[in-house]
Amino acid sequence: MSAGIEITGGADPETAAAIIAAVRRLDEEYVAALAVPPTRPAQGMWVLSTRPRPMQSLPMTRTAPTALGWSVISEDGDAET
Repeated sequence: MSAGIEITGGADPETAAAIIAAVRRLDEEYVAALAVPPTRPAQGMWVLSTRPRPMQSLPMTRTAPTALGWSVISEDGDAET
């Protein structure tokens, strides 16, 4: 906290208290900001260009036949064409 703050200009006690409260708040926010570690730098395009591209997963289900003459049974037992 800032020690020895001198307020000049003829401020009344309420204004002086508000100024002190604002200065204390700024000091607290400054200390809290110093406590947060810095973020890692972003990787550049040259670094990212050497990384392998993400692989798409293989389909796990078979697609329904689309040829004429085939039908798929619905859940209620009716044949759909």
